[in-house]
Amino acid sequence: MNRENKKFFNQQTKAGTYTAVMTVVLLAVLVVVNLLVGALPSQYTIIDTSALDLYTLSETSERSVANIDEPITIYYITNASVEDVQLTTFLERYTSLNTQIKLKKIDPTTNPTFVTQYTDAQLNNNSVIVEGEKRFKVVDYTEIYVEEFDYYTYLMSGGASGYSYSFAGENAITGALDFVTTDKLPTLYTLMGHGESSLPENFTKQLTDSNIAIESLSLLTLDAVPEDASCVMIFAPTGDISTHEKDLLLAYMEEGGHLFLLTEYTYDAVLMPNLSALTDHYGMTADMGVVMEGNSRAYYQVPYYIIPTIGSHEITDDLANSTYAFVILAHGLTAQENVRSSLSVTPLLTTTDSAFLSVVENGTIKGDGGESRSYALALAAEEEVEGGEAKLVWVSGAQMLSDNTNQIVSGGNYAYLQSMIDWMCEREQVVTLPSVTLEDPMLIVSDGAANIFGTILTAAIPLVIIVGGLFYWLRRRRK
Repeated sequence: MNRENKKFFNQQTKAGTYTAVMTVVLLAVLVVVNLLVGALPSQYTIIDTSALDLYTLSETSERSVANIDEPITIYYITNASVEDVQLTTFLERYTSLNTQIKLKKIDPTTNPTFVTQYTDAQLNNNSVIVEGEKRFKVVDYTEIYVEEFDYYTYLMSGGASGYSYSFAGENAITGALDFVTTDKLPTLYTLMGHGESSLPENFTKQLTDSNIAIESLSLLTLDAVPEDASCVMIFAPTGDISTHEKDLLLAYMEEGGHLFLLTEYTYDAVLMPNLSALTDHYGMTADMGVVMEGNSRAYYQVPYYIIPTIGSHEITDDLANSTYAFVILAHGLTAQENVRSSLSVTPLLTTTDSAFLSVVENGTIKGDGGESRSYALALAAEEEVEGGEAKLVWVSGAQMLSDNTNQIVSGGNYAYLQSMIDWMCEREQVVTLPSVTLEDPMLIVSDGAANIFGTILTAAIPLVIIVGGLFYWLRRRRK
């Protein structure tokens, strides 16, 4: 081999050796990077590509999960043939936020007796059991993907389908984690014996899902409100409470108790002197008649379907910028001006200054205009007392709890009502989270906004097009 050929061969050999070494180094780097990425939490490595971010946890869940300081096991009841991969990824997001939380898959075909340790019910595949040191909670798959009959969907589909579907996984799992870790579960007592309405089934389920126990309460034969009462609710009474009941509720409040009152537009303070004396003691007065909103931008379809202004309070602050409330057929509320210094009364929901009261005769709303001013539709009172902090919330439109009213604002009413109850129950954290509707949500537009949009679409835009076209045509002609 001559010198030139030898030199060429050595260069080729060096180049080949360099390429081989770099290839080995690159492969080693890729393996290390892959291992490092694999060790990262799923929230950083798996992107939620669902259109509605179904499997992305909210800040509320992240804060709640981060505070867990005891071992938790999430048992996922599934097998390879039926596993919901997206749900698996969703559950892994919880384990990635806190090392105290472990996820274990249980195959019901190979371990058929596992579920019977927790429930006698027949669970669906892809159900979940959350277990902590204090207690456990079973979450069926039907509580994660919820199917409900929706009359609006039924009408819009021409009777072809009446069901709406939503993903409630975050509320179910975060709520279960709160249930198994909390030291004390709140109890809400609903007063009975005065023609009160029953709580709507869906709202009752929301409360129980958020780990609030609901019990009925009759005070006629008792000497005091039960000691474990976190809050007493009076829902749409048609009759007055007795003097005995008023005294018991006042004593309960003076020891740091909490009262939640919801009334209908037919509420008459004159006919309910004992209940009125109770609310008057906490700086609240009822205004008789149906509140009519005079500002078309603040009502939906008719003046007594009100989209209220949200006040600034611990109850509303986290919801005000993202959630509507919807109040129908409400009487007015007024916060008294001259109250004792220890008591504060705050408007939660109010009308505009253009609202007025309408007379109701024989069940018919007359629509007569009276004095125009702002009326409160929900008030919150609080007072420091020896036993803690007395709290009273009064909502003058009990129809806020109806399923149809709640659906109009995509669950907004339940969110505000839940926040009111959470505040009165003095919960450390709110764990009730809205479900994600799998259909397109209803768009709420006030009458004023609808008129503006209608004018823009039917007059302004066509006029701009016509003027622009004429201008362009004249310019072409002159050329």
